[in-house]
Amino acid sequence: MSRTHSSPLPSMGLLLLFSLLTMSTALSLPMESHFLATRQTNTSDPLCLQYSTIANLSVVGSNATYRSAYLEASPEGSDPARAPLDAAMLELPNFQFNKTINDECGNLTTVAFDGAATNFTNGTVLQFKIGAVNSAVQLGGSLLGIGLIMGLVSLGLLV
Repeated sequence: MSRTHSSPLPSMGLLLLFSLLTMSTALSLPMESHFLATRQTNTSDPLCLQYSTIANLSVVGSNATYRSAYLEASPEGSDPARAPLDAAMLELPNFQFNKTINDECGNLTTVAFDGAATNFTNGTVLQFKIGAVNSAVQLGGSLLGIGLIMGLVSLGLLV
């Protein structure tokens, strides 16, 4: 009996494909950050707590990106979820430009803007986890894997 020796290229190609798919899958997993922005509020004062809530809702309501992500993630649907955002945007100037409240509580509008940006980067808008950040990373990893498979098939390394 004669033995034929096969080329090691297909085996190496499969090993390379498996390695790259493993890496692309690992890179596509969301990296959870458990460190949310610290909010500097005087929580003992109900007025400061109310100002903080109104500032947070107003920031989300006035930013088109945050607002659409919040409305999409809300289990209530967009109409009921829109009402507190709109109401808070109307109330914010009463808190934002009140010197007495700002002296006691600090400028919670600025804190809300900074916190919203940090939280959005981490995939959160108000109390909801949003999928846009994580799904974009996962899509990139999936496309890398598909492109790799197509490349190996076109080179004849994967049949």
